[in-house]
Amino acid sequence: MRIAFLHLDLSGGPEKRNLDLLGKTIGLAAGQGANWIVTPEVAVQGYFFAQGETAVTIPVQPDQSLQPIRQLAAQHKLTVFLGCAEQDAKNGKYYNSCLVIGPEGNVLGSHRKTRSHGVGAEAWVTAGDKLEPVDCPEMKAGIMVCADSWFVDKAKVLKDKGAEVLTVLAAWPPGHYGPGDCWERCSQVSGLPVWVCNQTGKQETLDFSQAQSVVVADGKTQFSYSGSEAVLLFDWDCSNNCAASRQFTVVTPD
Repeated sequence: MRIAFLHLDLSGGPEKRNLDLLGKTIGLAAGQGANWIVTPEVAVQGYFFAQGETAVTIPVQPDQSLQPIRQLAAQHKLTVFLGCAEQDAKNGKYYNSCLVIGPEGNVLGSHRKTRSHGVGAEAWVTAGDKLEPVDCPEMKAGIMVCADSWFVDKAKVLKDKGAEVLTVLAAWPPGHYGPGDCWERCSQVSGLPVWVCNQTGKQETLDFSQAQSVVVADGKTQFSYSGSEAVLLFDWDCSNNCAASRQFTVVTPD
């Protein structure tokens, strides 16, 4: 199978720009033969969308604005891991989530970030309280959003519940509060591959320009990328549960 990471400058938004860029790069990845597409954390609205003075609205997902992405998934038979903010229809609380959109354009499942610092760019976030893999075509995916993956016990829980791969959506640059070796530790503890889609770009409070998107297997980083916006493609051998690529194929959006 072929996987694509959308390593994009999305953190500053606005949502319409992000959705246009996501649609464009999903189509680009599909044209390169991708089966699964992974986006960064809060890819739809942008990681810093709630930090300004303008009031924001967070919808119940999937909102109508996601219909073009759902249509692309159905058109190209894709599985899309889409980072977004969402409101719970019952309790009204807001979550930093990943929706998994399947090859029919339907939502196969979701994950809500379980660990948030709760201030600044994430002052709006309520922590999720569940860890459940999502049944996807080809493999069962355990999903973590950014700092979830710092706590390697979560990787073990997902493994024990049947996950075959750990997919991480991130807005996490290196540095003093960076991820360090947590993705390798998640792989070591669980025995699972870890696929991390990060983002790029520079904002006033955080510089993502050196943030890494990473493929980890057998507890070791196999290859990584940081830099300008790109669609990162690699092949995975599901039968042998290992990378069939030695590095990312880097495709730059026009």
